[in-house]
Amino acid sequence: MMKTSINILNAIDDNKKISITLTSCPHYLITGGTGSGKTTFSLYLIAKLCLSYKEATVYILDFKGDEHFQRFNSYENYFSYTDCMIGLKEIYEIFNNRLINTEDFSPLIIFIDELASMISYFSGSNSEKNKIQKIIAEILMMGRSKKVHIITSTQRPDSSLFANGARDNYTFKLGLGNLSSEGKKMIFPSSDILFKRCNLGYGYVSLHSNEPIFVGVPAFSNYKKIYAVIKLHLGGDKNKN
Repeated sequence: MMKTSINILNAIDDNKKISITLTSCPHYLITGGTGSGKTTFSLYLIAKLCLSYKEATVYILDFKGDEHFQRFNSYENYFSYTDCMIGLKEIYEIFNNRLINTEDFSPLIIFIDELASMISYFSGSNSEKNKIQKIIAEILMMGRSKKVHIITSTQRPDSSLFANGARDNYTFKLGLGNLSSEGKKMIFPSSDILFKRCNLGYGYVSLHSNEPIFVGVPAFSNYKKIYAVIKLHLGGDKNKN
């Protein structure tokens, strides 16, 4: 059944809403410096997807152990620091199982926070680094048809983080805050528009590599509700088993 579009951002210049579905935008890249609003928007996006796709399963790979995501640390599908590798392998097993089956699956939403830091840590072992990049690349390229979706947050979406040009498979690319010239080229390579100065919670989004649009993240304050919604999709509380 077709899902109703989710209003996720405000287009500032024409006062319209930016709407998405997991079918139209299967994968999401969120970038920006410290204090740009990446974490806030990531939580908002995950919660909105969970509300629309009530049968979805969520995995959170939180390499740095951000205080906002540590609230989920008692849940089965939350992994931090080196345990992120365990979580990624678990995800890959689910993904491979879906590849060889033809049933109608419920959405699997994978959130990877601070991808660059995660890959940098595992760079000491080329085999581990290559494994991370291989898994992410395969899901980005083949995940849509199996309802496996990646949301990636990172300060610098350098092409070196992604194997085989996989970065181009993100259908939703959001740059929050005032990106450097290099940062703009990383996510909006074909755009020559004049970018406006962006305060906290503002930035530019490109859907399907189209021209970037000046946007703002909708204001909200009920973090308690957002955390509660996401927890329902994280595989259960380990402390209650």
